[in-house]
Amino acid sequence: MNIVRNVENQYANLSRQERKVALKVMQTPSVVQQMTISKLANAVGVSNATITRFVKKMGCRDFYTFKLQLAGNHPSAQPTPAQAEISDQVYNFYQTILTGTLERLNLQDIKQAVADITQAKRVYLFGLGSSGYTVNEMTQRLLRMGIAAFAMTDSHIMYINSSIVSADDVVLVISLTGNTNDVNRAVKLAKAKGAKILAVTAFEDSPLASLSDLTILVKNSNFVANTRFVNSQFAIIYALDIITTLLLENDAYRAKMNQTVALITDDKFRSNPKI
Repeated sequence: MNIVRNVENQYANLSRQERKVALKVMQTPSVVQQMTISKLANAVGVSNATITRFVKKMGCRDFYTFKLQLAGNHPSAQPTPAQAEISDQVYNFYQTILTGTLERLNLQDIKQAVADITQAKRVYLFGLGSSGYTVNEMTQRLLRMGIAAFAMTDSHIMYINSSIVSADDVVLVISLTGNTNDVNRAVKLAKAKGAKILAVTAFEDSPLASLSDLTILVKNSNFVANTRFVNSQFAIIYALDIITTLLLENDAYRAKMNQTVALITDDKFRSNPKI
């Protein structure tokens, strides 16, 4: 396995100090390749022993072996230096996130998620914070296709609705870390009620992934060396765009979408006759 991807996969299981090392490796692998163990320890503020424990968790005998594996990688393009145009920096950030997500996505899992949504009586979408905004957007898409969809972006309402779902329902959960306690508590209850759980997250070993019947994995944008760009939802939206595109291959959904879009557009022009 690609060593950087291995670090990503194991990130959630690392200690707080080991995560500092992991972030440095994922964000600037070419820089870490040139470092001694002491220089890396000083750069991230940990001990040499922490780095030794970290590389052993990655399956390497020592730091030298880890650097050899790192040198053999062909990482995705990193964001351009600070002196480059801002537009180029953002473009390269997008490119890195999209490439990393594409490598993690399993098309068969996405197709299965589409089939589950199509067959569901109701689709509940769970997400808090930034993920809550994404939940609202995806819910609007499903509603415009004529799918009975409900956005749950409040932890109490989420938990209440989890108590009334059934085996005919699907719960689509959006959580980058997969480690949000309030969300996972509601998911556990919904699963006990028989609902099918679909998760979109960046961590395969997260509590959410362990609760889910199907997990769609995306790239965590925090693993890209760009401290000024904080679009944590970009990879998730990419995965949801693929799901949306596949859903719209259904003639009935596409017709409903066209109908609702036309209705909204006509209403806007009637409200603004001078436009």
